[in-house]
Amino acid sequence: MNKKLGILSLTALSLVLAACGNGGTTADNEEAAKSIKVTVNGELASLDSISSTDSPSQNTIANVMEGLYRPADNGSNELGVAAEEPTVSEDGLTYTFTIRDDADWSNGDPVTAQDFVYTYQKTVTPETIGGNANKFYMIENAEAIANGEAEPDTLGVKAIDDKTLEFTLASPTTYFTDLLATPYYLPVNHNVATELGSDYGTSAENAVYNGPFEVSDWNSTEIEWTLTKNDEYWDADNVDLDQIDWVMSKENSTNVNLFEGGELQYTEITAPYVREYQDTDVLHIEPKGMTGYMVFNTQSSPTNNVHFRRAISQAYDKEAFVDAVLDDGSQAAGGWIPSDFGSDPESGIDFREENGDLMTFDLEAAQEEWALALEELGTDTVEIELLTSDTDTSKATSEYLQAQLQTNLPGLTVTVRNVPLKSRQAITGTGEFDIVYGTYNPSYADPTAFLDFFITGSPLSSGDFSDATYDELMTEGKITNALDPAARWDNFLAAEKYLVEDAAAVSPIYQGAYANLIDPALENVINQPNGVAQYYRAATYNVTE
Repeated sequence: MNKKLGILSLTALSLVLAACGNGGTTADNEEAAKSIKVTVNGELASLDSISSTDSPSQNTIANVMEGLYRPADNGSNELGVAAEEPTVSEDGLTYTFTIRDDADWSNGDPVTAQDFVYTYQKTVTPETIGGNANKFYMIENAEAIANGEAEPDTLGVKAIDDKTLEFTLASPTTYFTDLLATPYYLPVNHNVATELGSDYGTSAENAVYNGPFEVSDWNSTEIEWTLTKNDEYWDADNVDLDQIDWVMSKENSTNVNLFEGGELQYTEITAPYVREYQDTDVLHIEPKGMTGYMVFNTQSSPTNNVHFRRAISQAYDKEAFVDAVLDDGSQAAGGWIPSDFGSDPESGIDFREENGDLMTFDLEAAQEEWALALEELGTDTVEIELLTSDTDTSKATSEYLQAQLQTNLPGLTVTVRNVPLKSRQAITGTGEFDIVYGTYNPSYADPTAFLDFFITGSPLSSGDFSDATYDELMTEGKITNALDPAARWDNFLAAEKYLVEDAAAVSPIYQGAYANLIDPALENVINQPNGVAQYYRAATYNVTE
């Protein structure tokens, strides 16, 4: 391993890692050679795919549960527990899947069509609604059920028999099979979930698994968890790793020193370490279909003022931010939808290129909007709070934004509040915030993956944005023009411009990148630009003397 940095004294995290055992550096120990340690920058909140919306939970769940499709090593998806590609009706509304006969849960139960029906009905039922319920709205009656206007058993998902699953869509959806590979659509064992009720997914023992691994050690208060190979998995013969120890760590310096000391095999890094590891065989930079952003509380003053939001959105230098603060391969965001996320069905032009750069850094325009905002608010000073998580990147981002906004908008005072990710999510859920910084990385590559975020009633839109013009553009693109690719595309181009420029509901900051230190002995870890990160089904770990 490249020794670029000296090994500093280990923090309390090293004790956590050491307690997990040797990280696979002993070649003559076969079990250790197949055991790795990795870091994530947030807590595992739940093992319930229905309620989980945060990246650490969804990434973990994606390694222990498997849907009809699973992530593939080329950024696409391949068949998972589905035995074959579905039969699709001529009108594009009905998909019929056969589930593999050898697909089982870790407790020996067979994976059945009813598992999927139970999971999806629960996801859109108002009393148990999942944070990603809107991802199901293309299924017949899903939105009506979520709104309390229809019964859960009318959802267009039926178990024809134990191994035959039928979907009926409300309108044709070209990316539907891509959705089925996302963490949102991962099933739960309906027998176990029914028996455990609200306790399901709260600990390793309170869940069962049908994916490559199972969680063998975790409860909801712990910041480390262990995955072990699931011998009941239908493709277990092709899973190389025996154990993955996951540790939440937010300190880049600690992670780098532990990696250098052989305690870690995989860890994400940010500046300045990306620069220091350039041109080494352990640094891997890959693009993400992720946007870092600020969302405004559109229901309370002063952030419900559109001039205020436009001023904020144009008052900071994105290019300087990605160059000086992130320096990890990220790019300044041209809009809400990142580059390389989709292309015009007629011209092939990338969405971002075609729609141009929206709400760029423009000090003169920002201050003009600021003057209008202060006039309408009837004041010459404003105090707001910027809420973020407490990772290194979040702290650096909030400090940069605070300095830029206070310097460029006279009379503005920005107080930064850094809290753990789970706390940030809980606070935004209550609506008790002014502006929140976060990141969003959907699991499928279609403009709707980003644009649905701001549809009225979306559970993802913590700012409670609601706009009839925006909703109409989205309805036209998703339903009216569903079978007209060119018109659909134009609707989405217009929707993004309206969202970012006219309504200024979101201020996109940057498009992210994966910058990871990876032990050269660890290969074939899948990081999908628009899907699951740290997917280990195909990973191999081969340590030699």
